[in-house]
Amino acid sequence: MSDLPSTPSASPTNDPGSIATVNAAADRMLDDLDLSPLSKETYRHGLNALIRHLHLSRGADAAADALSACPLEYLDEQTLYRFDRWLREAYPDPRATPQTGASESTRTSRTYLVAARRLMNWLDLHEMLPAGVTYDRMRRRIDQGRGQRRQSYQQRRTDPQVTRVLTHYLRKPLPKNKGARRLALLRNRAMMSLLYDTGMRISEALALTREDVLDGRASRLRLTATKNGRPRTVFLSDESRRLITAYVKEREDAVYAPLFVSHGRGKGTAITPSHAWLLVKQAAKAEGLYGNTSPHSLRHRRAQDLLDEGMPLEWVAALLGHEHPDTTRIVYAWETDENMLGDMVATYGLPPSEAHRRHALDDENSETQEEEPLD
Repeated sequence: MSDLPSTPSASPTNDPGSIATVNAAADRMLDDLDLSPLSKETYRHGLNALIRHLHLSRGADAAADALSACPLEYLDEQTLYRFDRWLREAYPDPRATPQTGASESTRTSRTYLVAARRLMNWLDLHEMLPAGVTYDRMRRRIDQGRGQRRQSYQQRRTDPQVTRVLTHYLRKPLPKNKGARRLALLRNRAMMSLLYDTGMRISEALALTREDVLDGRASRLRLTATKNGRPRTVFLSDESRRLITAYVKEREDAVYAPLFVSHGRGKGTAITPSHAWLLVKQAAKAEGLYGNTSPHSLRHRRAQDLLDEGMPLEWVAALLGHEHPDTTRIVYAWETDENMLGDMVATYGLPPSEAHRRHALDDENSETQEEEPLD
């Protein structure tokens, strides 16, 4: 439950025209949005942070603490820009150093800003912003202040050899004696293969049970514990199914047990996301891969490979569980488009020396034709 509750004076109303405060507008917009409960709670935190900021900017500390009603008149075209700057100070990057600086926004501040932007857009669509203020001008102010517009989803490059995380564990010799080390290696092989095969998020993979995959007999899975709360179907290759079967065959727990469990400390309980990240990082380091390699890199590589093979963007988005294909296009398809463009240039383009030779030859042929007498 949120520790930043909306105030009674900010209860939602069915008539947008009767809304006079940022609090009430926030409640009404959240009620209208088709989002998961978790996403709505996150947006609520962000919008409460906006209300607190608006009061603090006027020196009303008590009103900020109480999240008192904040009149819409407090909004102007600089609101989003000032809120962005305030968020960077209120939620600093703990990894920042004197060399990197502390002005970079964190994931929390970016998410809160997205919530504020959506509210300003909602207010603009309902013609509820103060006179002379539009969402477009607010957005342009924040983009101008940053010098360059930032995208909600960053284009992250993934090491093209990231699948070596999987082959790293496949190449490791399997201990002959049954025990924790043997089980852990079988688990790591199955988990890395499944992450790439299905394009799952690590949280989705760790929510699976043995029953979900039928101990390796299921060729497709219906995921329900997804990021946006919307079920989707993913598919398992024969290789992943064999690896899962080999893993669970040597376990002695029930079919309802988590699919990927610890075989050391916390034996029998599902491994944590941080443990999964560590397993990927260890393999990536051993294989000399790029330092940003993580479980999500396998998801990224899978999407990239499918796009490169010609799978339509909309179907890749469906497999990944993106609500909008635009997310897939921004995060993944840009690299495929670049590769295709590069192939086109390599196919149709000429090296500089060849281009010069051909143009020179064309000029000579043109001059020869002009000198030939007419019949």
